Amino acid sequence: MKRLMKDQKGQLLIGTLLLLLIGTLIIVPTLGLMGTGITSGRVYEQKDDEIYAADSGVEDALWHIRNDNIAAPLGAGYNEYDYFTNYPYAYNLTVNGKNVAVNITNEWIPKDISAPSAQTAKQIIDNETLIIVGYPSSTAFTYVIKIVYNWDTTAHRDALQVKTIGIWLSPGYGYVTGSSDFEKASGKSYYSVPTVSNYKGGFAVVWNFNNVALSSFPNKVTDSPLVETFTFQYTGPAGQVPELVASWVQTKDNVPGTNYNYSWDDSIRLYKIVSQAGDVTVEAHGGKTKFRKLKSTISSDYAVAGNTLMTTLSGNPSQYRDKLFAESSSTMTRIPLQSIPASGIVPAGYIPEEATIDKVYLYWSGWIDYHYWYKSGFFGYTWGEIPALKYSSNTKAQLIANSMVNMVKFAVSGGAGSSAQTETANVSGVHNGGVPDIQITQASDCIGATDSWEYSCFKDVTNLVVSGNVTVQQYIENAMKTAGSGTVTFTVGHANEVRGLFRSGYPSYNFSLYNTGQNTSYPLGTPAFKYPGGSYDTEYQWAYADWSLIIFYSSPALIQRQLYLYDNIITVPYHSGGEEIDHPFPVGGFLAPPVMSANDTSHITYFVGEGDYESIYSGSKVKVNSNWLSDPPGNPVEDVLNSYSSGLPVTNTDGEDVDTFVLPTGCILPYDTSATITLASTIETYTFVYLVLSFRSELTTGGIITNYAIKII
Repeated sequence: MKRLMKDQKGQLLIGTLLLLLIGTLIIVPTLGLMGTGITSGRVYEQKDDEIYAADSGVEDALWHIRNDNIAAPLGAGYNEYDYFTNYPYAYNLTVNGKNVAVNITNEWIPKDISAPSAQTAKQIIDNETLIIVGYPSSTAFTYVIKIVYNWDTTAHRDALQVKTIGIWLSPGYGYVTGSSDFEKASGKSYYSVPTVSNYKGGFAVVWNFNNVALSSFPNKVTDSPLVETFTFQYTGPAGQVPELVASWVQTKDNVPGTNYNYSWDDSIRLYKIVSQAGDVTVEAHGGKTKFRKLKSTISSDYAVAGNTLMTTLSGNPSQYRDKLFAESSSTMTRIPLQSIPASGIVPAGYIPEEATIDKVYLYWSGWIDYHYWYKSGFFGYTWGEIPALKYSSNTKAQLIANSMVNMVKFAVSGGAGSSAQTETANVSGVHNGGVPDIQITQASDCIGATDSWEYSCFKDVTNLVVSGNVTVQQYIENAMKTAGSGTVTFTVGHANEVRGLFRSGYPSYNFSLYNTGQNTSYPLGTPAFKYPGGSYDTEYQWAYADWSLIIFYSSPALIQRQLYLYDNIITVPYHSGGEEIDHPFPVGGFLAPPVMSANDTSHITYFVGEGDYESIYSGSKVKVNSNWLSDPPGNPVEDVLNSYSSGLPVTNTDGEDVDTFVLPTGCILPYDTSATITLASTIETYTFVYLVLSFRSELTTGGIITNYAIKII
């Protein structure tokens, strides 16, 4: 062997060739395998990208659902009441270079009831004759369902018969058999054992009744409106409550006065999401809870402005307001967001910076006598009557035409410039659920002036164009911007058509003692003294003229609230007995939200005319349910209508009260649908113009249901 190797006659060549052959046999298949792996990897990588992109589409849709922002990506065509159309709402995204098509559908929850058209669904919810809602009880693992029936006649109340009641529990929760009030009432007409079934990823529980009158159900809360409640128990994680519990009710016949026979909890929303990227389709469900917005609801916060147009000539507090202003003003100022208190209640006279102005409502009110002084002879004046101003419910148009109280001069100034616009309330128009724009009532028990009258006028001035073709809404927004002036001043006074106008027989005399340089034939209010320096048997104590402005605004940086506005004029009459007489009236149509935190303060603002100073008259009080309102020392409980306006920038407002109070805890309970407001007096008369209730109601999100079904085509 040594000899052969030393010879070096080509033995290594043979070995090398053998190695090359073996290498060739191994490398070629390996390279082929590597190529296949690279190709397959690209396919899987592409498919993963599509899956991730489709999943991102679902997450994007869920984000919009959580933040109550569905309409933003879907556009103006989205209809929140459309439960009927299949996948009508879509938008596109680009994720990792992949085009993603996302579809969102409103899911119809009530079982065994056909989905209505969008128009019918909105009609049923807006009608509000029959309402059903649900909320967790203070007892663990217990839920409450409340049915509210706003009946118009006793016959209709008793005629409403219930066919079925149903609930839907979101995934993760179950129903405890035998736990409802219906199952515990063996022998009662409303006894029923429910049918429980899997439904839309959760459980449906449906009670069937033999057409039982709602008025005979258990646990009646109130009779007018008829409010019935029932409870049931559920299973689920300890310490947690179902985030999504939908409920519905179906009646035997149509609800009286309507063309439908069912209602459902509109605050529980369920959505089906379909997201597609390439060949990958991902389906999911998302749900959320939002507070139901009823007809009288405005979802924003508010500020109030206003002032008196009449005061006492001597400057000392008096029940005789005998000096009439041509106009008066009220100023609003910008407040930085960081300066707003933790309660979320913006101080009087301020609007948050960068706020969006939603509505601007103007109210004015006063007392009008049907007498006047006219000149008789060279020096003499005669006290006479104006028959056209005698109060009569049949001559409302004549009253308005002759008094011209429906006309005011409304001006906005500061910041971008100034403006002056004359506004006339629409006599035939209505607002806020049918309330007339001009309301007139006879001034009851006015000694010597039984035919005098009090009035309240309303005008929506949001889109009124002022100087520079800018609307009132835009004017305020511009002033409240960080770079704006920060202030805006509102001025209300007698319209140009009234200033300097004299009727036949009326003296051409500038009553400067009670009128600041402007003559009016019949002003917005009749002063207590009809003739300067004159005297007559009765100096009328009912004289007043006031105005107030409500500015509804929204700001994403603030605690959002649900607002409820009531503005039916109510006159509390004068009485001389000295005892307290209460004048209660109900306000309803709202749905008070649950308490979310210590800062969940509800508050109330009202506008009342003719409040007298406490040193003159006391005993004018306001109560919400069982709680008398007070904010001492300015507004003591025994006399909150004392010409001290805690809700206005200027608190000393002779004859006017625009007060804001934080409601005591428990005054209005969560899920209450009505409250009783009581106006009380021991002697004096006053006129209630409007009331605003404000509840903390930041939209809450329910559990997001993510039952994914991934399809690869």
